[in-house]
Amino acid sequence: MQYLGRATIAYDGNTLDTQRSAKITLGGYARKPVQGSNSVGYAEEMVPATLECEVNVSKDTPVEAIRNITNATITFRADIGTTWMIREAFLEDVLELSEGEGGKMKVKFTGAPAEPV
Repeated sequence: MQYLGRATIAYDGNTLDTQRSAKITLGGYARKPVQGSNSVGYAEEMVPATLECEVNVSKDTPVEAIRNITNATITFRADIGTTWMIREAFLEDVLELSEGEGGKMKVKFTGAPAEPV
């Protein structure tokens, strides 16, 4: 049986050259316990999806395009044949670039809960 080992990250169809550290939080409804005198229930709260990755930076990396991402479709395509899509995504944090080891640039996208496609 194959387990998730690699993922391809793209925004609006543009594939990003990422390190092997991408992480997706699917989002959806988080349930918080609500305790009564004689019962326990829960209340739901909507949580956005997030996708964090490190992009390798070269002269061809569209840094300014990534910096200005809003209302995008982000995909996380896993090597096990499953793809999740985040609609209405935007770049949450300011970009941070570091030298060495491929010139890593930390990227965090946030949007509507992820959907399998």
